[in-house]
Amino acid sequence: MSTEKLVLLLAERDYMYGTGELALRVRHIEREAPLTYDNELWYYVHGTQLGHEGRVLGDRVVVVRGRRLSAAGVPLN
Repeated sequence: MSTEKLVLLLAERDYMYGTGELALRVRHIEREAPLTYDNELWYYVHGTQLGHEGRVLGDRVVVVRGRRLSAAGVPLN
């Protein structure tokens, strides 16, 4: 699956270093070097943060829970 037009809606528990829900248009996922935290894999995801009604807020890099990416249909290997 291409991540080219994928928009993730992430709950606060599914990404690190932020508060509240996050809408992110995915540009790139660093699959080659996941982090391990609390016995789970987490991945750096590069993208564009979106606000209300899809308004572009800017570029952002977040660390996202691997199982959340898998649930969105993103292949991680």
